[in-house]
Amino acid sequence: MARREASVGSPVDGWRRYKRDLSASEDRSAARWSAFRPKQVTQNDLILPTHADRVRLLGACLACGAGLALLWVYFPMLMISMFLNDSFGLWNWTGIGAFAALTGLAIFGWALNDEQKYWDSLD
Repeated sequence: MARREASVGSPVDGWRRYKRDLSASEDRSAARWSAFRPKQVTQNDLILPTHADRVRLLGACLACGAGLALLWVYFPMLMISMFLNDSFGLWNWTGIGAFAALTGLAIFGWALNDEQKYWDSLD
């Protein structure tokens, strides 16, 4: 890789120059500096929507279950079927669908239980 030319300077020097220019101006607003000092993230900022969006949560959990079924079941079965040079037939897709549904419902149950524990901890 080519080295940077000395006349260009490093990005850190450019940032220091920019920061110095901003601090030298007297007409800056507090809103400009809020991007440099973001507020502290609390646990309430990370909570999933509750009660009203159960169907959305179920859909997201089933989508996660489908992704896990793709990674944990489909690809290993694909490798085995390629090694054996034989198709597994309809039961392969039935097994993948069942695994996706069971995994999605397990994740949904875990999410509901975790949400209930959180609400109980607030009391």
